[in-house]
Amino acid sequence: MSDHTDYSSRLWFGMTRLELVEHLRALARDLETYESQSVERIVTKIDRWAIARRAVPCLVGIATGHPTLGDGQPIFSSELFFLDRTRHVARTFSRFYRLGNEASPGYWENNYSEER
Repeated sequence: MSDHTDYSSRLWFGMTRLELVEHLRALARDLETYESQSVERIVTKIDRWAIARRAVPCLVGIATGHPTLGDGQPIFSSELFFLDRTRHVARTFSRFYRLGNEASPGYWENNYSEER
């Protein structure tokens, strides 16, 4: 694992890539065994709850070869889980992406703002 990859993972998720992998495995195990778990064992309770949205890391770019979106259209990816700038690869919730050229700072704001 390269230092840059580990840095990117820590930057977005506060943990190394391997720690993130184990965290996601634990999440998957919890969901796989959910039906057999006792609700009484869940310690944390949340009152006055509602479903909300929050910002998560994702990719924005021009996709090519996406299985459901047309080529050449601007897209937002699902949540970003892994980024390796050295190997030019990213993994979002739904798929791997091969990274092409990175946009220059301000590119999206200057070229695709709502005011245009």
